[in-house]
Amino acid sequence: MGLQSISQNDLRAHITFLSSDPLEGRETGEKGLQIAAEYIASQFRRLGLTSLNPDGSYFQKYELLKIKFKSDPQFSLIYQEGSGTVKEIFSYREDYFSSSRGIVNGLEVKASLVFAGYGITAPEYEYDDYANVDVASKIVLIIDGEPDISEDIFKGDEDTHYSDIREKLKRAKEKKVAALLVASNPKKGEIFSDKYKRWRRWLRRETMLLPSSEKSVPLFIISSRTADRILANTGNSLRDLQTELENDGKSNAQELPDRYVHFILEIEKTSIITQNVAGLFPGVDPEVGHETIVISAHYDHLGVDDKGSIWHGADDNGTGTSAVLEIAEAIVWNTTPPKRSFLFLAVSGEEKGLLGSKFYTTQPLLPLDNTITDLNIDMIGRNAPDSVYIIGSNMISEDLHEINEYASGKIDNLFLNYLYNSLDDPNRFYYRSDHYNFAQYGIPIIFYFAGIHKDYHKPTDTADKIDYAKTEKIARLVYLTGWGISQNDVRPRKNAGEYPEIPDRIKY
Repeated sequence: MGLQSISQNDLRAHITFLSSDPLEGRETGEKGLQIAAEYIASQFRRLGLTSLNPDGSYFQKYELLKIKFKSDPQFSLIYQEGSGTVKEIFSYREDYFSSSRGIVNGLEVKASLVFAGYGITAPEYEYDDYANVDVASKIVLIIDGEPDISEDIFKGDEDTHYSDIREKLKRAKEKKVAALLVASNPKKGEIFSDKYKRWRRWLRRETMLLPSSEKSVPLFIISSRTADRILANTGNSLRDLQTELENDGKSNAQELPDRYVHFILEIEKTSIITQNVAGLFPGVDPEVGHETIVISAHYDHLGVDDKGSIWHGADDNGTGTSAVLEIAEAIVWNTTPPKRSFLFLAVSGEEKGLLGSKFYTTQPLLPLDNTITDLNIDMIGRNAPDSVYIIGSNMISEDLHEINEYASGKIDNLFLNYLYNSLDDPNRFYYRSDHYNFAQYGIPIIFYFAGIHKDYHKPTDTADKIDYAKTEKIARLVYLTGWGISQNDVRPRKNAGEYPEIPDRIKY
């Protein structure tokens, strides 16, 4: 049975239900997600998977905090003019906007300012915007994007991952910055109101975080005009400083004396309970049966927008969730029981910041020391019918990479594409799904992904657009890879030297 039980018809049935209107887009914390969780649990129960909870349920419940602004954040510039103090108040949406993501409590801050170029530290390019300035407890003004210095630095026309705001926030947090002001790049000539429109939907939504989460650096997106007002006493505009930096090929970070930013963030915080769904199929080998292969996918999506449109999430991630269900059935129905154990894990909160998988890896149901692989499936139903992106397969274990390569040889007309298999991929796909939380603990991972498409994060991501033949092929690939890991003589080695003789050892 096994492999052949993974079928297009079953995948279609699962995806159609998970992306149907009654599930209302499966937003974390909402009724539709609970329905989806019950559905997944019912499939685990039908297959006879083992619950890891004392109450016999398949739910790993956890708490999230829902955060939103009580009112528009206040933002102003304070400086001396003559013998008096001037407070220049900026307008929300016209001059700046802010996100509540990662803000745990309300804040009121008044702090001095530093201009820090693009806010980038890139050792391989010998470039560091923070090298010669003290930014601790100060508000830092930076430019969006990355400098256009040469083809040898930051790769010319193609942005690196250093241009990503999340990377810049991470660096600012390490530097103990009080807040980060990201100014529109003057060279791009973007209209600030257009930028706000792109962010508006996300700004309206409540953000979520785990109660144990570390607080983030407050982030303000500001217009280049607002940046010019902040820089007025330097005699330079933002474009002037940008031109100087790029012409010199090095950072021109500097303190902005006698200038202060004052901001107020008022937060409204509520608590919710949500859940991951986990079912175990134990391994039978007395020596390695305690070692576990995780097959994971997130089952949450984006819910319903302000206009009542349902964001169906058929590909994102109805396809991955359905593949987990089909792979679980294939493992259970295989006539040969697996040597090692399989944990089938559907996580919530991925769209809110990989929260469900973060909770699992901090509060694991099975020891992480015995978790030997995570095979994570996220969006596998669209784009080219004969290929799948493989991300992270060789980053921790070359053995895992070789097992996956060998397994792919058993699937007709499926090409493994490694285009995004890089830590420096500007799309940052390696960091953007739930495998990443396992990878941070040194657990070998593979991220199976078929790419972004025109319906990504839109209500039009519907079940009728899924390529079910492709989804079946990728689900079978994940099954074969997992089965190969389970039956192999040795667990995937980290930083392996010579590869094991895998083809002679895997038994399907």
